Amino acid sequence: MKVLRVGGQAGPYVLLFGLGLIGGAVDRALRLRFEAEGRDFPYDWHDAGLRQAQRADIGAALPNAGRLSLVWTGGQSGFGSTDADMAQETAIVAELIAMAQTLRHDDRPVDFHMMSSAGGLFESQTHCSEHSIPRPLRPYGTGKLMQEQALAQAAGLDRRHVYRPSSVYGATRSKRVGLVTALISNAMQGKTTRIFGNPNTLRDYVLADDIGHYLARRIVDPEPASDPPPGAKTFLLASGRSASVFEVIERIRERVERPLLLQFDPHPSNVRDMSFLPSALPTDWQATSLASGISRIVTHLRSGLT
Repeated sequence: MKVLRVGGQAGPYVLLFGLGLIGGAVDRALRLRFEAEGRDFPYDWHDAGLRQAQRADIGAALPNAGRLSLVWTGGQSGFGSTDADMAQETAIVAELIAMAQTLRHDDRPVDFHMMSSAGGLFESQTHCSEHSIPRPLRPYGTGKLMQEQALAQAAGLDRRHVYRPSSVYGATRSKRVGLVTALISNAMQGKTTRIFGNPNTLRDYVLADDIGHYLARRIVDPEPASDPPPGAKTFLLASGRSASVFEVIERIRERVERPLLLQFDPHPSNVRDMSFLPSALPTDWQATSLASGISRIVTHLRSGLT
């Protein structure tokens, strides 16, 4: 995890748990756009006793006054996660919610920003609106919904924001990169990409850097908290335009100008369509087009930047 101080001595402190695809994008946005300075702290995902000591070390490094934002973009779960995997992740989230509650006092307001998953919550649903009800179909989605509910029920925090991104892609050193980046990287290296959907499967692809910039703005310049709404405020982060796997493949083929070696799973486990209405997205959110996003990832990978 990383502790960042935004904008010099007077800026808020950010406790960023998770530095993978999305967490790394949040970190970059805070450092590049808001002049944040950071310090890394160890945080063990597997040893609860060690995490308790590590949370004490993190708390000791914080000032006694001034706003804090705890940001959860971590976890090692995915669509294939089991009930046990999600129970472990949800327990870690509960620990961090309790940490945020402990850190808060009159001179130190504390916000909590939680990354959830639109894909996990709305799998097989199309034309999702702001009124659509999550209906998870696997442990991954059920666990994410339980994490959201835990934050919504948490007392004593100032702002509680939940972000539900759709299918995320981007340049990262993380092992989990998503379909778009895997296709680009493998095409550039002449490797085969295994696809667990089918060519017609519809997904809504969103660039990690867009999410990072949006969260950074919400963290640094939140709305006034004079009358915070009950529960947690939820933001759907998607493009509002779905694309088939075939369209993604063709756009990447055009951009990298190399053949794509593909292996479609004969028994695909991830074939359900998902789509989201543009009207369900935040009014201050702007998503990069898929074509532009692919071009940016290709440029990053060719230049060795992540």
